[in-house]
This record gives sequence, C-alpha cells and structure tokens, in this order.
Amino acid sequence: FDDEGNLHTNMVTVTAEELGVNCWLPARFLGGQCDRYYTCKYAEKANCQAGPSKIAREKAEHEELEEGEELRQDLICALCGEPIVPRDPGDRPYTGDAGTSCEGKPICDTCYDEDTCEPAATIYYGKDHDEPHLIGSCRNETDGDFRVKWHSTDPWRGYYECESGEYVEVFTDAILSGHESEEMLKKLYDRVLERFEEEGIGFARVFCRSSNVFMTSLEIWVRRDFVQLLKAHAIIAEAKGEVDYDNPLYSTGILFPRENLEKFKALLGKKYEITTDKDLADLAAEKGGDL
Repeated sequence: FDDEGNLHTNMVTVTAEELGVNCWLPARFLGGQCDRYYTCKYAEKANCQAGPSKIAREKAEHEELEEGEELRQDLICALCGEPIVPRDPGDRPYTGDAGTSCEGKPICDTCYDEDTCEPAATIYYGKDHDEPHLIGSCRNETDGDFRVKWHSTDPWRGYYECESGEYVEVFTDAILSGHESEEMLKKLYDRVLERFEEEGIGFARVFCRSSNVFMTSLEIWVRRDFVQLLKAHAIIAEAKGEVDYDNPLYSTGILFPRENLEKFKALLGKKYEITTDKDLADLAAEKGGDL
C-alpha cells in the first residue's frame, strides 16, 4: 500500500541465497522502506532493494542506536559524514573516483554534485582552453591520467600535488598574485606551449590549489616518451633564458619585504650566501637560535 492506501503489486525473482537471509521484510524485494536500513547486517547479501524509512533516517542522523547496532559505513558520506539517502529504493551511493582522496568511499549526491566547485586540480590537455578536466575530493575527470595528494605544511595549511603514470612533470612553479614573477611566468608559459604545439609534443597543463588563496601551482607535464621529453626539456631551458627566469628579482619579495632581506644580507655579511627569500628561510631553519 502507498501513502494514500492504494494497493500496488509487483513480481520479482530472487535467488535461494537472497531468500535465505535472516530478514522477513517484503521491502527488501519490492523496494519499500525499512527501519533498519542504516544498521542491517544482511542488506548486501540479500541484495536489498529497500530504502530508508523516516525512523531509519532519524536514528542515523542522531545516532540513536540500540545496543549492538552499528551504522553501515558504506551508507555514510565520506565527505560530509551524513547518512546517504537514496533517490530511489535500491539505489547505491556514488563512490569516490580513482585518484582522489575519497577513492572507493561512499559519497552522497550533494557532495558528489558540488565536489568540483573548488577543485583540487584543474588540467588542460594540449592548448585546449575550453575543456578543463577537474579533480576534486571524490571526482576525477582525467580518466586516471592524474591523481592528487594533499601535503600538509601545518595543521591549517598545505597544498595539493599531482601524480601521474602517463605523464612526466617537466616544469613547475608557483603563480603568486601581484608578484613580478607573474608576468614573467605568463611569457614563459605562452612560449613553451607554442613550441610544444610546433613540435607535436603531447602535454598537459596542471594548476593545483593551495591553502594560500594568492598562490596556485603551475605545472607542465609531457607524455612519457623519451624523445618528447628530451625536446620538452630543451624547449623549456631555451624559454627560461628568453624570459630571464633565473633573475633573483623573481625569487625575492615573497616571504620577506625586499628591504628586510637586504638588511639581513648586510648583517650576515659574506659568511653566508643569501640571494633569495628561500636562502634566508633555509638558513634560519638550519641554524635556528644560533644564527
């Protein structure tokens, strides 16, 4: 009977194993509702077609479980931690795509649909600017070409980094909003892409997100082919020379104001070789209070 009291009939075919499971509810065959939906130990073996009742949803949301009951973790969203409510009885939840932090874990519809609103990585193949391939916490639109990992620098900060079995990274740097290096990287980027196209090199451009909203990584990856990789490295080396990539100007004014860096250089004298912000940061980390 439905909510209006109308009778509906349906015929199903079940196996002996499914029929032998310790569950007497017709809902498991006919797609009705079950009060034990989130705690039933037999659902998978029985190929249960039931959906959660209001009682089941309330018990799961508030974790009001009876002694010996446990929530089925395959029905709890790995991202938001909420019980997953199927759109239709018998539906199975999404699972995280390969190459994501939630690979193989259950994901609710809302989290799956909204996952790429703030992607961990954005990948463009070749010079195509119109079709980005996104990787989020549970969705991977690269068909497994790329994977992402989160690297934590402290409890609150970190950055995403890509890995690939099909491509090799040939260039990486950070796009720093408002820094002088931003324009230089754009020139290098445009020159490299143009030359790669001319040489028929198969490549991908990868932009990974970090906890710093003013910084995004810029990575260029090339198909795992020896000849193409040799060409790619030669092109990048030439492009670096054309844009003065190694100018210390592009490695300062990032961690410290330039005037402060100059003061430190004057104080330290010739005892230490300090040219960039990173040089000073590495020295401070190495020497600590002895500096």
